[in-house]
Amino acid sequence: MNIFTDNNGFSYFNNLKDCKPEFVPIKVWSLLQFFTLAGRRTSLLKENLSPLDCQYVVLTKTDPPKYYLRSSRKYDVDSLFFFRNTLDFSGNSESIDTFRRYIFDDRVWLLMTEEQVADTKKMLERICKGGVNGEASLSYKMYLEILERELKLADYKDYGKNHTGFRTCVKIQEDAIRELWKQCLIKK
Repeated sequence: MNIFTDNNGFSYFNNLKDCKPEFVPIKVWSLLQFFTLAGRRTSLLKENLSPLDCQYVVLTKTDPPKYYLRSSRKYDVDSLFFFRNTLDFSGNSESIDTFRRYIFDDRVWLLMTEEQVADTKKMLERICKGGVNGEASLSYKMYLEILERELKLADYKDYGKNHTGFRTCVKIQEDAIRELWKQCLIKK
């Protein structure tokens, strides 16, 4: 691992290959990549998610570009994903705004150890067995898509009960989630 330190004491890599073999860099495209299911749970619920204990790198727009190493702040789902007021979070945070912008600008990579990658694969196998009847395979990208839809649906069920067309919207989302699970089935 070739890690450097700038004049301000921040650690960085010159390229993603410098973080290997200690870490496996994984491109971040969803805020939910910073969460994992707690324990051996298989239900895709907000209560079952816990912050991932990991590091990540952020690409700077300097010349030459640098990948700055950061540790996860372990935000909860309401703060990072829903960006919602809670007792612990005011709903307004410069650091979360910046972090979300970096992710949406494709400038963040998770740095996972081999052990974390293996744990994630086992988690995907458990979720797949619990969510699909039959032989299936769940990719990490599909898991994140299903998880995002499940969280948004559960949130809508909590906050949209009195909206016109509530049951129709719930049915449409449930059907869409069911179709995603069907795509995981292995064709024989």
